[in-house]
Order: sequence, then C-alpha cells, then structure tokens
Amino acid sequence: MKTVQPKNSSPNNAPATDWQILGELEFPISAESDGAINSWLTETLLPIHLHADFLHKVLKSAQHAVARMLLNEMKIEHIHLLIFAPVDRTSRGQTWGFFRIEKIENPVETRNHPHHTIEFYLYVEE
Repeated sequence: MKTVQPKNSSPNNAPATDWQILGELEFPISAESDGAINSWLTETLLPIHLHADFLHKVLKSAQHAVARMLLNEMKIEHIHLLIFAPVDRTSRGQTWGFFRIEKIENPVETRNHPHHTIEFYLYVEE
C-alpha cells in the first residue's frame, strides 16, 4: 500500500459558512485503504467525543464509499476525504447526525485519471 498523505488538518473555516474543516486526507485507492481510513477518522474525530455507535456509522459510511469506488469501472487513483463540523460544536447532550457528499473530478480537467472526493458533514441534531 502506498503512503497515506494527511493534508493540513489545522482548523479552518470554509468561506462564508458555519462549517469548520476538522481534517483532510488524500490516499491512493486500494483494498488496504480501510485500515488507513479507520485510524485517520478515529483520530480526527476523537476531540469531539462522539458516541461509539455514531463513530462506527461514520466509519462504515466511509468504508462503503471506498468499496464502491474499488468496484467502479472508472480508474480512480486517489480519494480525498474531508470532515466538516459546525464551528459551534457544543452538543449539550444532543445527538449527532451526518451526511456525505461525493464528487468526481472530470478527467479532462485533471488531465489524468479522475479523483474522487468524499465530504462528511457532522451536525448536532436539534
């Protein structure tokens, strides 16, 4: 397996939003990607103190997205994984939810194989 390259994970606010980037990871897509994804996501989400069941759901969702890309006919070389959370993350005993957005860059624009981006948005349910 190739080396996983974490991106700068310093907290940055996305422009004109209330979302904060908790971390970004770029990695080559392979059957061994699950271990790297699990350890990186667990470490990235540790400061939020999420319930174990919720963390497991996020991990499974990421694994499912990567597994689907492995079966895809398009030759995707790299995946970008981004985690966003609200700037105000105080849960006050509330539960968390998430949604996932997937994007594929056009190979014509990249002059290479397409890249796949998976974005997770965590939010506090009201």
